[in-house]
Amino acid sequence: MRIMLISDVDVESGRGPVTRLAHVLPHLARRAEISLIALGPADAVCGPVLADSGISTRVVPFALDGWRVKDLLPLLNRVREAVRDERPHLVVLYREIWDLMHALPPVLAELGVPFAVVPHSVPFLDAVSHPTRSFTWDLVRHLPGERRGHAWRYLLTHIHQVGLMRTLPRIIINETVGHYLEGYFPGAPAARAIPGYAVDLAAITAAQPAEARYDVAFMAKLTRGKGLFDTLRVMRHLRRLRPGARMVVIGSFESRRVERSYLAARDRLGLRDAVHLAGWLTGEEKYRVLGSARTFCYPSRSADTFSLCLLEALSCGLPAVCYDVPFTRLVYGDTPAVSTVRYGSARAMARRLSELLVPEAQLTGSEEALRFASRYCSWSTVADAEYAAYQALLAPTHGASAPGQRNNVRKSRA
Repeated sequence: MRIMLISDVDVESGRGPVTRLAHVLPHLARRAEISLIALGPADAVCGPVLADSGISTRVVPFALDGWRVKDLLPLLNRVREAVRDERPHLVVLYREIWDLMHALPPVLAELGVPFAVVPHSVPFLDAVSHPTRSFTWDLVRHLPGERRGHAWRYLLTHIHQVGLMRTLPRIIINETVGHYLEGYFPGAPAARAIPGYAVDLAAITAAQPAEARYDVAFMAKLTRGKGLFDTLRVMRHLRRLRPGARMVVIGSFESRRVERSYLAARDRLGLRDAVHLAGWLTGEEKYRVLGSARTFCYPSRSADTFSLCLLEALSCGLPAVCYDVPFTRLVYGDTPAVSTVRYGSARAMARRLSELLVPEAQLTGSEEALRFASRYCSWSTVADAEYAAYQALLAPTHGASAPGQRNNVRKSRA
């Protein structure tokens, strides 16, 4: 089976989707003939993976202006050329870059090559906290005040294309994505590739520090949607319950504007000495700093369907507190290691964190966290699931499914 993947290969900009790609590629390469169209140059994480796995890679220039892909037509021509040369059985876009989701299907249809996308959230909408069955209604309800000018301009010129989601084949890598898309856009062919994530528990355990330095950790792309500003409200309440409590924040800011706003809010709330900004970290250093906390605060509002950051925190033995939103219920709802509180209640989150900081509760929470993380300890298993999804999507074309996979492709329905 020849599979062509299209993805950016810089973890700091591509975050979860690119992290996932970097880990699963070597395992996929043992199961299929994988080639990659790299959107821009590879970073220090992805570069060695591509070199070591021997995957055929074509690097194409790639840049975004807000949500818009710059120089889209030359990029499409490069893809067309690559597909003609390599004749893959399937082309897979590894995350929901809308310009490519819309422009690639007709190009590939001309060449007779099937196309699928791996959505990590809902295009244009992310993952709203209280979804209805109406995409349009949720878009109208949740976008005011949440998007900047460039996003509004993009929406006004592209929203008429959203019907594509009712027909575009998709690979579902977590329960929450399936829940949203089947509710909003039933009818498209969908293949499940679950589990869609894993962690290297041995490496994480080896990186753990001897003692904790912080009471709370927060790690994510530092944006409002991830609950960045909520963490300050949480810490203000937590310091009233536990004077001297400290939080470490791991990640890079979405923009200088967000960074300035966050620092100003931190200082206005008198939390300068309570919040340590560790910056963007990777590998052993990331797990060492993350593991130096006792609990994990994750007040994500509208930007997660799984949260690899939350899984990594659990892998460090940190019990977590989140808002009650779809992904916490659908992915983490059966583990006591992840407590949920009323959406938007920083006071309730601080109270629960304070309860978890009691030594007995922390020990129990840590054990439960590691127990849950052990479910996601093999990237080879992730690759098996993804390979089976490829086979299932191709089954209607090639006339047969892989053993045990005949029911893996279905028409999504609400």
